[in-house]
Amino acid sequence: MIFKKSLSLALLLLTCQMALFAQNARFSQIGTASQQLNPSLTGRFDGKARMSNLFGWYTSDNPKNGYAETQHQNIAFDIKFGKYRTSGDDAASNGTAATNKNGAKDETPKGKKQNGYWGLGVNYYHYGASKSPIEASFISLSVARHFYNKSNKFYGFGIQVTNASGNLDRTKGTQYDREISGGGFPNRPEIMKNDSSLTGKQTYTDFNIGAYYGMNTEPIMFEIGVSLSHLFYPVFDLYNDNDHPKLRHRVSSYSNLRLKLNSKWGLVQKNVYWREGLYYRSKSDHSTDTTEWDAPLESFWAGVEFFKINPKSNINLNFGFNTRSFRTLMPYLNLNIGKYIDLRYSYEMPINSRNFRAYSAKRNEIGLVLSYGRNTSRGTNFYKKVNFW
Repeated sequence: MIFKKSLSLALLLLTCQMALFAQNARFSQIGTASQQLNPSLTGRFDGKARMSNLFGWYTSDNPKNGYAETQHQNIAFDIKFGKYRTSGDDAASNGTAATNKNGAKDETPKGKKQNGYWGLGVNYYHYGASKSPIEASFISLSVARHFYNKSNKFYGFGIQVTNASGNLDRTKGTQYDREISGGGFPNRPEIMKNDSSLTGKQTYTDFNIGAYYGMNTEPIMFEIGVSLSHLFYPVFDLYNDNDHPKLRHRVSSYSNLRLKLNSKWGLVQKNVYWREGLYYRSKSDHSTDTTEWDAPLESFWAGVEFFKINPKSNINLNFGFNTRSFRTLMPYLNLNIGKYIDLRYSYEMPINSRNFRAYSAKRNEIGLVLSYGRNTSRGTNFYKKVNFW
């Protein structure tokens, strides 16, 4: 009965278009670059410290833009400071899990109450290709504060500052597709097509904020988060055209649901829906005064991942399936090696690129996550866990 109810709830969430805003999540493996998704997720993992490396190579071929390819590289490191809970998937701060006389979870002796902890992270992101006219790099520093409201509730907020550096070199070629670009320095086709020798450089400082809230019981864990990017409309003038174009807001939102299936398998279901190109205090998307490069961009990302419960082996393979606006399919594999290594691979392919030409992109991604001080392997004590990033 629990299995049927949990599976029905997951399918319902997977097929619903949530009225939520979220970041321009260009990666297939959104969770492997969690600091990009929401700065409040800095420190939201099992263990003391974590480093992740995500590499993707994308191609697209559609009648409008022709053939294009680009590579994406994201390297992140985050670490926890302070006392954090000793049960579930959080590493023990004193070596043992603390309980009261009634056996309540996540409670510590009087005078040693654990109300939360800090997370500090740094993220490096780069995209570009040999024949693409635009490449860019982003270095971000994030700080997050995580709280425990009650024994089964948690919430937090984070801030992030980013230094962005973009480079334009039209002589390299014209292979550009907005769908596979990394963003931050959009293409301006009305200028690019008229000047085959156009070059330019630009740097700017960007600010992002975010927050999340969640609760956890054995049958279900639920978490939601929201963030706002491009807080002060940074200028990205690569073209020296005196227009001083600005990046509009991105409002980010996600949901994360862990369900109890049975004693052998558990399920995690995630949704992300994003839209960018928003004005502050705007009641419309200003579609009448946008050009192609800054027209609002939106899409829906959803996925399910199945975890083996309490695996007997230190080497454990989990799997999942994701989709982008139900127009692509992304098979996903996650190889867990003990408490220390996660190796992830995904391949995103269009389902029907003839009818959905904006979704002609093909994405290969491989991710490596190294953990220090993790309390348990991925599937162990699965129904007590709260961190699935």
